[in-house]
Amino acid sequence: MSVSAKPLVGAYYYPWYQDRGWFGRNPWRKAMRQHLKYPQEPKSGLYNSRDPKVVADHIEQSIRGGISFWAVSWWGPGGFKDDTFKNHILKHPDSSKLKYAILYESTGRMRSFKNPDYRRWIGDLKYLKKNYFDDPRYLKINGRCVVFVYLSREYFRNKGQNALRQMRDKFPEIYLVGDDVYFGDDSAGGYKAEWARNFDAVTAYDVYGQSIGKLGGTHKAIEFLAKNYRQAKKAANSVGTAFIPAIAPGYNDTAVRRGHPGRARYFTDIDNSEEGDIFREMIRQAALPNIDPSCNNIIMVTSFNEWYEDSQIEATAGTSPASSTDDSRSGSYYTGGRRYVDYGYLYLDILKEEILKSKQE
Repeated sequence: MSVSAKPLVGAYYYPWYQDRGWFGRNPWRKAMRQHLKYPQEPKSGLYNSRDPKVVADHIEQSIRGGISFWAVSWWGPGGFKDDTFKNHILKHPDSSKLKYAILYESTGRMRSFKNPDYRRWIGDLKYLKKNYFDDPRYLKINGRCVVFVYLSREYFRNKGQNALRQMRDKFPEIYLVGDDVYFGDDSAGGYKAEWARNFDAVTAYDVYGQSIGKLGGTHKAIEFLAKNYRQAKKAANSVGTAFIPAIAPGYNDTAVRRGHPGRARYFTDIDNSEEGDIFREMIRQAALPNIDPSCNNIIMVTSFNEWYEDSQIEATAGTSPASSTDDSRSGSYYTGGRRYVDYGYLYLDILKEEILKSKQE
């Protein structure tokens, strides 16, 4: 489809990878692809997020894919992730090639959904203002600093209103994006305008849960996601709130938790579907038709490098055979019998191709 302006593509970025975890354990074992019969690795290897060669490679890959900014996962002041972002990514000589925003990890700062603790909220924002907002590379919309809040629907829907008022009073320079759009079936009635009033823009981090997680790797799942986005955008816009569509290539978190069926990255309701087909159709059907000029036509990708949930589009080494078996006792616990491809640059190239094509048609 043709769009009136070039989309601005952002990706959620995770600066938490280390060579060794607690007691010398390999944290990369939490990545499902390490359990495949023929393990698949990132192009940069099993990396440390602070390695300057890795940072350079990730920036280069992002540019190749047409990604303009990273929304960087942030868990609080002074930790490994904060230090990695502040002192290793932003100080990298190539860092000015991208823009950056904060993904505020609310589960690590506010904890319980039932009884959230908002005491860190204002202090955290003060820290972000002091350490990040004045950076010329920080992403702005309408001159205001963009902050994405993970799971805002759990922490700021019908609760946390005082914390939001304090934020607005003390930090008018913040453009707040809520991870607020999520609904699982038609009977839910769709996203409500009253929820969107809390934010400058709303988005949906969890693409999987309301598409392929619910309906499998099917065209129906993509159609359902597109319908969700159309309705949510209309509701948000009706109260002056912008909408940011999000896309994801697939999902498989079986190496870190139970309860979510892993989904491979091709359609299972047709024959001869190829790796990347789901991602391509999400861009065409769910993202591009729902971009919003009031927030610079942003499209978010979940994610650049969340390997633990296998939602990454970061390039793989591209050297291992495709595999549908793994090292579990059954041989299929991690894969669910689905085929996993060592896809190389495929997703970055699909992203760039589809965005460019949208402007040419």
